[in-house]
Amino acid sequence: MIRIDRGAEPANLAQIRITKLTALSALGRPPTSDDVVGYKVVANDLWHAQYHKCCYCEQRVPKGFNDVEHYRPKCRADRRPGCTLTHGYWWLAFTWDNLLFACPGCNRSAKNDRFPLDQGSISLQAPGLTPGSELPLLLDPGSPSNPVEHIEHVEISVGRAGNPTYWWARPRNGSIYGSMTIEVCNLNRLELRELRTDHFRSPIAPQVKALNDALNERQPLAIQREFERALGLLEPGNTDVGFTYDALRASIPNAKLISFLGSGWPAPEQVG
Repeated sequence: MIRIDRGAEPANLAQIRITKLTALSALGRPPTSDDVVGYKVVANDLWHAQYHKCCYCEQRVPKGFNDVEHYRPKCRADRRPGCTLTHGYWWLAFTWDNLLFACPGCNRSAKNDRFPLDQGSISLQAPGLTPGSELPLLLDPGSPSNPVEHIEHVEISVGRAGNPTYWWARPRNGSIYGSMTIEVCNLNRLELRELRTDHFRSPIAPQVKALNDALNERQPLAIQREFERALGLLEPGNTDVGFTYDALRASIPNAKLISFLGSGWPAPEQVG
């Protein structure tokens, strides 16, 4: 999971927002999912802005999936542990900063209507603007804070002795935001662990070998070249950049790089 840049709000969203919110406000009751429609006009814009990836797990999402995720759920929100109110944020359903593109595994099967708030939060009421007195525990990939600062990946075997080794998402430095996001989006589901294994085999492992070979042979030009190629794997358009960062750092320690290059891997907040 990395930070995303949505870019400017699409022109057609503003007009839809005016029309739809007027109709929803006139209902005289809390809107249902069937009432809150029209926001999917920005699906293509989000898909391109996110390099065709899910905003949470960073896996490629087919364009035809055409689903738009609401960071703050539109019709019902499970705010536990910090709040027991369950009304949705229907008045934010057409707000550009609240919209993301997510895969079915993260959005429908995992997150769904969950939006955990910290203790002491006061939930927004219509037509309140964010953040108000809310303290969200779920990381927002569209915010200035970089999710890489809160989630790391480690290669371990969990459970019984003899269980297979996978790369698991874990809160970095004990981050409560990382911990809650991993749980809410189910970022350690089996399919993601298997995809990380495949991604490590290629392209990460071959690049690690090339850089290690250059380091062991003490070839300055080759070291610089292979290091730059490794950094290229961290470009935001690539798949699973957050995981790739931790896999590279675990495979080649910073100290080894610094001794030859004078610098090492970027800090977490610089990734993506």
